[in-house]
Order: sequence, then C-alpha cells, then structure tokens
Amino acid sequence: MRTWWMDRHHDPERNAAEYISGELPVRARRWFERHMLDCEDCWREVLLGRFGRRVAEDAREPVPAGLRDRIRASVLLSAD
Repeated sequence: MRTWWMDRHHDPERNAAEYISGELPVRARRWFERHMLDCEDCWREVLLGRFGRRVAEDAREPVPAGLRDRIRASVLLSAD
C-alpha cells in the first residue's frame, strides 16, 4: 500500500505550507508531525510559515463599513 509520504520528495517548504494551511489528510498530518521532531528543515519551515502568517494577519486593515455594497453597486451600474 502506497502512502502520501512515499510518493513525495523531501520538500520542507511545500510540506510545511500544506501542514500549516490544513491541507494534509489526517494520516499525513500525523506522519509529518512525527517527522518534524527529527527534521530541522521541516521544523524551521513550519515556524517561518506560522510567523509569516501571523505577520500577514496583523498587517490586515479593516475594510470601511459599506465598501462591499458600494463596490457591488458600481459593478452593477457599469454592467448596464
């Protein structure tokens, strides 16, 4: 029986991105979590990915109230 990790090359950046985003199936996630304990590259990529995600979330600016409605109205008017 072939498994997720047998079909992949060691790609810490890609694997960490899939792990952080929640794209990995349960068995693959569990395998990757065990793998990270012994793999400094994957561990570092997960830490960097989490840090980057936190920075991006902190940098987001709130959208002004009513902006979505104004944009939709402009699109509808321009379609006519």
